[in-house]
Amino acid sequence: MSTHDIEYSTIEKQLDKLKSQGLIISDEKFAISQLKCYGYSNLIKSYREPYLIMDNGQKKYRSGVTFEQIASLYELDKNIRNTVMAAMQDLEEHFKELSADVIAHSFGTNQNSYLQFRNYQNRRKSIEKFRLGPILDSLRAQLHSPKDPIHYYYNTYGIVPPWILFKSVYFSTMVNFIDQFKVPQQTELMHQLLDFENMGLPEYNARLLMMDILFVAMEYRNNAAHGGRMYDFLPRNIVRSHEIFGPEYENFSPSYTDMIELLKCLRYRNPYYQLSTALTDEINRHCNQFPQDVTYLGQLLKINIEPHTIVHITNTSNKFHSNPTCSGIKNTSAIDLSYALENGYVPCKRCCKK
Repeated sequence: MSTHDIEYSTIEKQLDKLKSQGLIISDEKFAISQLKCYGYSNLIKSYREPYLIMDNGQKKYRSGVTFEQIASLYELDKNIRNTVMAAMQDLEEHFKELSADVIAHSFGTNQNSYLQFRNYQNRRKSIEKFRLGPILDSLRAQLHSPKDPIHYYYNTYGIVPPWILFKSVYFSTMVNFIDQFKVPQQTELMHQLLDFENMGLPEYNARLLMMDILFVAMEYRNNAAHGGRMYDFLPRNIVRSHEIFGPEYENFSPSYTDMIELLKCLRYRNPYYQLSTALTDEINRHCNQFPQDVTYLGQLLKINIEPHTIVHITNTSNKFHSNPTCSGIKNTSAIDLSYALENGYVPCKRCCKK
């Protein structure tokens, strides 16, 4: 295997390289602060792709592309990634609680009963740790955790009910455990988790959809946890549309916007609202500053982008602000600029200067 030296590069050298490739850097202090904070690899290498062209075998930036544009795309993705983590944690807590209810209802609250192998199907898995035996072994190992509340329940009562035990289970382990539920328990969980009555699907199809949603959500969560790029992420898990919805539909790997639509199938809508709001806010923020990215992001995300200018108002003034903390104001509300103008608000002379 051949090896190559990777030379250390100062931020000043990084800026010189970017300039030589045609990137416009109008505010060097901002660029230096961003590179110090996030690093060249995270900020530039991970988000420069839409803005690069090859010129005689050399990487060059498209005409008019600025450092601020790449930094804004990075910020868009980082904010989406943070929202994915929060939304998936919310979803995780929810489906763990529902799963615990199903397990306790079917097999009781004593771990010696509900952790029996015969209660579940032994679905084959390519990864050893996600087979039924290893999953049950990992759950039993958690019974001896020194952390509360498991430690308290085990030492006080000798019983750790599933809603306590599942608190310490990894997202991926829990999703694969649900995949090992037998039909009665999986069906009961599906009725609690999905908005089944309004879906027009047979129970078998709805169970498939439930598992596809959970596996896709798990991949998005894991990608976010490891700092992966989110806005163009495609998971390995697919939605089995051909089997779920009919032969006229094709299976697909869900994009970020597809994943948001999948979350609309849940009774619990908070994760859907969190992700869709974050996407709308970030697309509007970025595309208002850099409208040349509307076509690229619209095609990639499979949405029709119509940027809106967001401004901020308070209950005590008729002024709207571009800066939500202008002059120390607090408790602002974000509204569309057109709504503000239609309702008699006027621009703040301090932060809305042209």
